[in-house]
Parts: sequence; structure tokens; C-alpha cells
Amino acid sequence: MGLTILKKKTGYALGLLLCIIGGIMLLILVWKWWDTEVFTDPYLLSALSASFWAEYPDIALGIGLKLIHYTILGAVLLVAGSAILVARRERVAVTEEVTVLLECRYCKNQWREEMSKTHLKSIGYPKVRTLSRHKCSKCAKFIRPKIVATEK
Repeated sequence: MGLTILKKKTGYALGLLLCIIGGIMLLILVWKWWDTEVFTDPYLLSALSASFWAEYPDIALGIGLKLIHYTILGAVLLVAGSAILVARRERVAVTEEVTVLLECRYCKNQWREEMSKTHLKSIGYPKVRTLSRHKCSKCAKFIRPKIVATEK
């Protein structure tokens, strides 16, 4: 597993904008419930369902919007914006990984490890064929394992 970064493609700002608008619409819903003291009503569920269909002229924008419209539109915008945010990103590999077959010098045990190509180049591979100290899983000695083979 190499080092990866998330690259944001075009349209990411649209998804973020839709999420913000949907969140604001749902906050208006909660604010209106708080303002009309729906949360303090002893019959909370009936008060919530009645407030969904009530028309509030201060938030209706002159077109007769009710709280149910804000709820549905806010939820749809939030889900659509989240879907766009997830769809408009891409994982980009920064380093290329190589599988290396290592061998213990004492017990001849072999195992595979993932390493980046840049790490192998920095230690001088293929001229230098030993790594820094590792612990062998079979004989439990700290050794400098030998690189037997590399695979992509």
C-alpha cells in the first residue's frame, strides 16, 4: 500500500455548495421548531407532524413554502451534494510500490515485503542487495536481510 492523495475533480465545489444549502435549509427547520416551542410540547410527535404542514409567512418566500418542503428539499440537496463530493474525488498514487522477496542469512527463511521504488533506489539497489536491520520471523534474530528478487 503506497502513499496516495485525494485529488478533487471539477464539480467538487458544486457538491460542497449543495451540502451547505441543504444544511442551512435543515437548520431553518430546527430553528422554526425551536421558535414555535415544538420541543417543549408534551405530545412531541403530534406537534412535529402538525408543524410540518403549517405555513409560516416569514420563511414562505411569498410562494407558500411549508416546513415539509424545507425538509424534503434540504434532505435531497444534502444527499445529492454528498454524492457529488464522494464521486468527484480520485485517489492518486504518489509512490510506486514493489514487492521484494527477502531472505534471512542464517536460517534461509524467505518472506515478502512491500517497498517503494524510491526507497530501493535510495539504498543503492540493484548494486546493494541488503537492507537495514529487520527481525526474522523464523529464527527471531536481527539481521540485514538479502534481497533475493523484486516483483511489481
